[in-house]
Amino acid sequence: MKRLCFLSPDLLHAQRVVNDLREAGIAEKQIYVIAKSDSAGLNSGVLTDLPDEGPEGDDFLAGYERGLAFGGTAGLLAGLLIVTFPPAGLVLGGGAILLIQLAGAGLGGLLAGIAGAAYHNSRLEKFESALDSGQILIMVDVPRRETQRIEEIIRKQDPQILIEGVEPPAPVIPE
Repeated sequence: MKRLCFLSPDLLHAQRVVNDLREAGIAEKQIYVIAKSDSAGLNSGVLTDLPDEGPEGDDFLAGYERGLAFGGTAGLLAGLLIVTFPPAGLVLGGGAILLIQLAGAGLGGLLAGIAGAAYHNSRLEKFESALDSGQILIMVDVPRRETQRIEEIIRKQDPQILIEGVEPPAPVIPE
């Protein structure tokens, strides 16, 4: 999969592009639209026919990834300490290290993901000024072999539009 990101100048343009993408067979769950309704002069009801930002609105996934790494490392160190200096009367082996490391990674990922969900997506910072000025960010996940065809559909509405291709984040739970 490849994610195509582009800015739409206004709501009407965004609606036309999203409709064209839907007609081209792009599933609703592969289209994400982000707009700042206060700066665009939009009310919440205007965007109801457009897809929402989905998991791209916050930093849950980025926080989860960091939490897995930090929690796994902390769990490994804690496991090594417990095996090296076991509590009185317990004999622990390598399985205890693995178990504690997995528990640390799971707990760290969950807590850091929850904390990250409170913040806007850090990968979208480069679009902040455009969103503040009233433009609408549209992101589309497409198979690599379809990239050229989808770019042509997008350019049908605006031939001069700048489309940026990025790798979408890997889902936490594969589909």
